[in-house]
Amino acid sequence: MVVYLAQDVAWMLVLGVMQCLHVRLWHDQLRASQVATGLLFGVVCVLGMTEPYLPLPGIAVDGGSVVMGILGLFGGVLPSAVALLVVSGYHIWLGSPHAVISLAVLFGSVGLGLLYRYAVARGRARTNVPSLLVFGLVLQLGRIGFLALSPIEPHALLTISMALILVFAPATLLLAMVLQEGQRRDALDVALRESESRFRTLIKDIPGVSVQAYAPDGTTRYWNKASERLYGFTAEEAIGRNLRDLIIPAPMREGVRQAMEHMFASREAIPAGELVLQHKDGSRVPVFSSHAFVQAPGRPPEMFCVDIDLSARYRAEAELSIAATAFDAQESVLVTDPEQRILRVNKAFTQSLGYSDAEALGKPLSLLKSERDTDVYFSTLQRALRRTGKWAGEIWSRRKNGEVFPQWVNINAVYDVEGEVSYFVATLSDITLRKAAEDQIRQLAFFDPLTELPNRRLLMDRLQRALTSSERNKRTGALLFIDLDNFKTLNDTRGHDQGDQLLRQAAQRLSGCIRDCDTVARLGGDEFLVVLENLDSNAVAAAADVRAVGEKIVAALNQPYQLGDFDFNSTASVGVALYSGLSLSIDELLKQADLAMYQAKAAGRNGLRFFDPAMQAVVNARAALEADLRLAIAQQRFELHYQPQVDAHGRVIGAEALLRWPHPVRGMVSPASFIPLAEDTGHILPLGRWVLETACKQLVVWAQEPLLESLVLAVNVSARQFREASFVDGVLALLAATGANPRRLKLELTESMLIDNLEEMVEKMTALQAQGIGLSLDDFGTGYSSLSYLKRLPLDQLKIDQSFVRDVLTDPSDAAIARTVVALAHNLGLGVMAEGVETLAQKEFLARCGCHAYQGYLFSRALPAGQFAEFVRNTEVK
Repeated sequence: MVVYLAQDVAWMLVLGVMQCLHVRLWHDQLRASQVATGLLFGVVCVLGMTEPYLPLPGIAVDGGSVVMGILGLFGGVLPSAVALLVVSGYHIWLGSPHAVISLAVLFGSVGLGLLYRYAVARGRARTNVPSLLVFGLVLQLGRIGFLALSPIEPHALLTISMALILVFAPATLLLAMVLQEGQRRDALDVALRESESRFRTLIKDIPGVSVQAYAPDGTTRYWNKASERLYGFTAEEAIGRNLRDLIIPAPMREGVRQAMEHMFASREAIPAGELVLQHKDGSRVPVFSSHAFVQAPGRPPEMFCVDIDLSARYRAEAELSIAATAFDAQESVLVTDPEQRILRVNKAFTQSLGYSDAEALGKPLSLLKSERDTDVYFSTLQRALRRTGKWAGEIWSRRKNGEVFPQWVNINAVYDVEGEVSYFVATLSDITLRKAAEDQIRQLAFFDPLTELPNRRLLMDRLQRALTSSERNKRTGALLFIDLDNFKTLNDTRGHDQGDQLLRQAAQRLSGCIRDCDTVARLGGDEFLVVLENLDSNAVAAAADVRAVGEKIVAALNQPYQLGDFDFNSTASVGVALYSGLSLSIDELLKQADLAMYQAKAAGRNGLRFFDPAMQAVVNARAALEADLRLAIAQQRFELHYQPQVDAHGRVIGAEALLRWPHPVRGMVSPASFIPLAEDTGHILPLGRWVLETACKQLVVWAQEPLLESLVLAVNVSARQFREASFVDGVLALLAATGANPRRLKLELTESMLIDNLEEMVEKMTALQAQGIGLSLDDFGTGYSSLSYLKRLPLDQLKIDQSFVRDVLTDPSDAAIARTVVALAHNLGLGVMAEGVETLAQKEFLARCGCHAYQGYLFSRALPAGQFAEFVRNTEVK
């Protein structure tokens, strides 16, 4: 029996060797390898059963259990299934009476092997020597268990069992170790093949690294793709040719031959270094070349060369050399970090700006900033750099000594491989000379060289802009055409030098007569033009302003001129054309001003004329009225009339002083005509002082009569008067000088004067009220009408404007306003008076609203002082 078992062990060893060989043959075809393994193990089992030890007919004692168990462990399901199919077919073909037991043993062995394989795969078992011995013992115990089910004698079963355990348990370990070693070697071969494949692929396809192999005589044996790109030869062209004929320049060939002979003789690699080799087209190829001596077993020695292209580095070095040369050029250059701190400056920078390297390095770019460039301008620069990485423009730089000068700056960002800013490089060019040249060119192109005033070209541009601005803001403007009278006579008698002196002086005088926003230009010869912008939107008011400027110009040009050693008197004729928007073209406007100027000359020279006859008439009338007003103030030709103010019972409680101007020619001039004129011309100040003084004197007169002594006299105060710094002191001085009782004086203020500088107004009102002077807000509701200021004002009374009283019975809105004003006054603790009351129905409506003080034609018109006193007496008698 032992002989039979020893034969089976021999078959097992043969099986292990055959399995190792066939696995190597099928290592690239997994399925075919598994099927072949199943067939191999199945056939070996069949062969082992051709001469088995048979304790009973049909029951074979052989190594099948070991083979099939090991197959389950190392082969898996598919090989085991194939082997079982082969063995089962053989048993069925034999037709053994106890074949079921043998098949059960084989199937059980495969099951144990697969179970062991599963445990190993899950990490719950290992395939070391003890584990494999235990596995072999389990296989044989299982087999013994199946044999125990057969009709074998106990003594024979014990003998067979001992033999199976002693022979097949170690045989299981031996077969497993043979197969493990085969698998290990196969895995090692696979790893080596994969490593070699990866290495060859790497050498073949690695970009940028040229790899070649050469025989001792220099014949090319290997040439990768990078070598093709680097040297221009394809692998087919290079392999078989000598290295020295391919890429070695003629002067280097002998040295290369000697170096290779020494390398193959001594097996020492040629030292690595930089070489300049040769391209297929004859151009130079700079490389860093490394060399290796290689000799594989059974193969002739070779020299491997690994070359790295240095062309990019050579180009970069050349560019750096150029950049270094450019950096030290005549233009100032600086480099900053991303935070714009200066890292480097060139010599031109230090020479131009005056800062040494040590003084500039580490400083911010704003070191160059001067006061002429605003923070807003620098913020725009910073936004451009953040958005686009570059900026170009003009800045005013400051040298170390404080000198400010213009520079043209180009700033560009330098980015790293990740797209982040690494540096900013700025080039600065001093453009002082260029700016001076530009200014000179501009001066010649747009300014008159004699007077330095804008010439015709610049005037046309500014005039067009003035017309456009007028169209946009709806303001009036004017063009003044000025011609110096008899200028030709001066040129003819005294020479052109004297004439030029007069023109320069005239230009200076004209510039002194206008605002900064206006333009004075020389048209040519002795003709000048003045453009006045942003005048009043009302044409009449604008014309008055223009007349004032025109008369100022005429007066200035009338002053004697100092021409060398003698004085010269000259006059000027001025023509005016008004414009509003784009209704007139520039040419039409010039023609109108020119025609008006000739009208001024025709009228006797030394004067001003408007192109529009109607406007001229209005301006003339306004000028005449102003002259009469000035004379009337000087001669005190005004009168004060007094309009009674009554209570609910009709008793006179006071009066409003109203200014009247009896003109010797014009008759009684309406205040609506001359008060606005007095406001515009400033005559309202002396006129207002006269009114206040006259009113105070009248209070003193009334104080002498019991019927009149309790009356309160209301005096209107203009905004211009009230804004005078000395107004409060002036009023108090008048009261003191006249002896008038301040508690009988009431000042009527309008809302318009409270819009500006409310704090100052309140301070003045408080000072007046502290002296007993009453304060009334006149024309309430027609102006600013803000409750936020009304509650702050130290007032005594509100007056309902006559525009609301007039239609209070017919217009619901006016009625509502009147009721609101009365209620507001009561809530604020103020008195309320209605002016312009003309009918009894109006008075009764106001009385129902709570207003019990009135003024208007229902009671009396404004009366002279004597008639007013008589009116009061008559009223008291009634």
